Amino acid sequence: MAQATSTTPEVLSGQLLSPAQVADRLGVTENALAIWRYYKRGPNYKKFGRSVRYEERAIAAFEAANEQVCRPDIRNLRRH
Repeated sequence: MAQATSTTPEVLSGQLLSPAQVADRLGVTENALAIWRYYKRGPNYKKFGRSVRYEERAIAAFEAANEQVCRPDIRNLRRH
């Protein structure tokens, strides 16, 4: 007899993260992710029925797009 296999998105790709995992990685709440999804401002995501999953590469791209570059060579922007 054939063994039943799970066909959840995590098993198929191995790269999909839950909102809880993404929230922990980004240092925000799951509610913040839900708000970002509503306003289309957060990382790209996939929906499987009611289940939301994020691809690892989408999270990496979101982190890279939100990186701020500091210029330590500028010591004082005001002249005295």
